[in-house]
Amino acid sequence: MRLALLFCTLILAQALSAQRASKNVVPNNPFTHWDGTERTLTEIFKAHRGKVIYIDFWASWRAPCRKEMPASKALHEKLGDDVVFVYISIDDNKAAWTDMVGRLDLAKAGEHYHRRSADMKDFLRFFGIYSIPRYMIIDKSGQFYEND
Repeated sequence: MRLALLFCTLILAQALSAQRASKNVVPNNPFTHWDGTERTLTEIFKAHRGKVIYIDFWASWRAPCRKEMPASKALHEKLGDDVVFVYISIDDNKAAWTDMVGRLDLAKAGEHYHRRSADMKDFLRFFGIYSIPRYMIIDKSGQFYEND
């Protein structure tokens, strides 16, 4: 009985810790938009409330990320306005990010954001992002439908 009580206490403590972490991690990690403005993930979600959101975490220096971009662009063209495509670069070099978006002709394919990976460690860990490319789908009600 004590073991069961201890187990339940640990699960509750972990759930409360995760809830507190989400209140700090998500709003405290702004991304720089292509146009220079900053938005948090919460603000991005609110701007697209009621729509499906496809999030792609990537970096210009990562070959698998660059290789997947033509397929992502084609998917964006196929789905049109039914899905919001959000690309979040974790490049440490902002110029490399902007250059690659231009070289891959992605500027019109969704919304583009940037934040240095060193500044996003807690954010990436919170969402279980340990390698890129990494994809998330958020459904119309704001629930994470897929995390990869």
